Amino acid sequence: MSEAEPEHWERANRELIAKLLTELAFEDVLLPETAEQDDGGAAFTLAMGERIVLRYAGRPRPLGGWRIDPASVTAEVDGRPAPLPGAAELVAAGAPALGADASTTAGLVGEVAMTVRSDAAQLACGRPAAELLDLDPLLLEGEMRGHPWIVASKGRVGFSAADADAYAPEAQQPIALPWLAVDPALAEVRGLDNTTVVREQVGEQGFAELRRRAAAAGIDPAVLLPVHPWQWENRIRVLHAGDLANGRIAHLGALGDRYLAQQSIRTLADAAEPGRRMLKLPVSILNTSVYRGLPRDRTLAAPALTDWLTTRCSADPFLRECGLELLGEVASVSVPHAAFEAIPDVPYQHTELLGAIWREPVTPRLRPGERAITLAALIHSDPAGTAFVEPLIARSGLTVEAWATALHEATLPPLVHVLYRHGTTFSAHAQNCMIVLRDDVPVRLVVKDFIDDMQISAEPIPELADLPPAVRAALGDGVEAPIITQWVWCGLMVCVHRYLAELLEQRLGYPPDAFWAAAERAIAAYQERFADELGDRFALFDFDAPAFVKLCLNRVRLLGRGYADAAERPTAAAIGFLENPLAPREALA
Repeated sequence: MSEAEPEHWERANRELIAKLLTELAFEDVLLPETAEQDDGGAAFTLAMGERIVLRYAGRPRPLGGWRIDPASVTAEVDGRPAPLPGAAELVAAGAPALGADASTTAGLVGEVAMTVRSDAAQLACGRPAAELLDLDPLLLEGEMRGHPWIVASKGRVGFSAADADAYAPEAQQPIALPWLAVDPALAEVRGLDNTTVVREQVGEQGFAELRRRAAAAGIDPAVLLPVHPWQWENRIRVLHAGDLANGRIAHLGALGDRYLAQQSIRTLADAAEPGRRMLKLPVSILNTSVYRGLPRDRTLAAPALTDWLTTRCSADPFLRECGLELLGEVASVSVPHAAFEAIPDVPYQHTELLGAIWREPVTPRLRPGERAITLAALIHSDPAGTAFVEPLIARSGLTVEAWATALHEATLPPLVHVLYRHGTTFSAHAQNCMIVLRDDVPVRLVVKDFIDDMQISAEPIPELADLPPAVRAALGDGVEAPIITQWVWCGLMVCVHRYLAELLEQRLGYPPDAFWAAAERAIAAYQERFADELGDRFALFDFDAPAFVKLCLNRVRLLGRGYADAAERPTAAAIGFLENPLAPREALA
């Protein structure tokens, strides 16, 4: 990416400031003076530190809060009108007043600056929404603008500008993956045997070449695994220098440029052979909320978790009827670092350095006439402001009401059924899921990254009694029913549908109340069908509750963990409640 033109930087900066004002107020971090207007909107005044005052306007959003209009934001400095500062400057001025320490404030300045740079580049080269409808799904991932809720959505602490230009999904650059040969005594392998999975990944010729290079390096037999080039240069060459020197690990070089980064950065797809398995590799940068390594326990448990859950779901008549697809993580390798592993309570980033997971691709699962796109596309808008769903719905020939109903019927029944029937769930947010379309109409749900977020109920329900030891060890004792219910509700309703309902209202005039009512009908129809079999579970996992706890993501970085290391990954903060739009109308009265 070249450096941003002034107009693109200024627009990206203004839009990020509006996002900051929108999402931090939603999380009750910012408390501006508010004057509601007769037209349903509101005007706001907010002091950012001692010298800067912002004035802006917004309109109410689904699930509460206000969507701030970027064009409305104006600034005063020392009581006089002034040009709008950079988002980083506003963070520097405002974060300390909110209680953030100097280290956290400085870290946020860097993350915000990196995010604005990336946003400006996407404004410069983003394709019109109509051109995205039939774009290769692997390239479509690179058009997405990042996490809709987290302000510094592309902070990528650890990446240089050149790294972002080479490895970020929006760069859409082919990546050559170096391969390593590892002494089998050092690597732990699970799932499909390493020979099988690597041969199927690189083909017979590529596999023979890797074996030849490994033998020449003196490691034969060897465990073969790819490594992200950034991870190799910034972590493995330094931290595993001893293993490289004594021949326990050998660098084999790359086999060609062919992989594309997907939205999560650490997931890579084979652009030359989309039907081959996807790779999930550690990239130890801090982005959105966590370091993007591969947790050893979940990496090693992934094939067993996949086997248990997919076996249950594939044998479930209702889930077969729904066509739910779970893209399993069928093979994994993890290589420990002896020194870090010996440190009590070592920060988690240091135990997630070297490994690989092979995940099934979606292409072989598709039926004639189907295509699968990232769920994030449904909340994407192009640089002109046109939402992806506008031309999509128009081309489908359906009304907005009928299209939204189809979406809810494709997504909600299978998600709630996995919880009701099997006592388990995962976070169905936009990066983790795909939606299968036929004639531009949603027909099925694909969950492509469920292992990291998989949870089981702590309640002693019969379906969990025979969990294999490896699965039980990875998942622990489970979580309480209200929390696991919230896991589903927040992942889809708050992280995705809160934004989709807003877009459909703004761009197509479809009222949010109608959107939520269609979702409520989809769940009600499901519950009516299974009332006799699962009625007790409906009360246990209560999606009809009048409200759910409001989870906050930005607050964790700003006022919680900051940039401090810890043994455990940070969790969302819980502040207040959100009215449940899926609750029966009488529950809200």
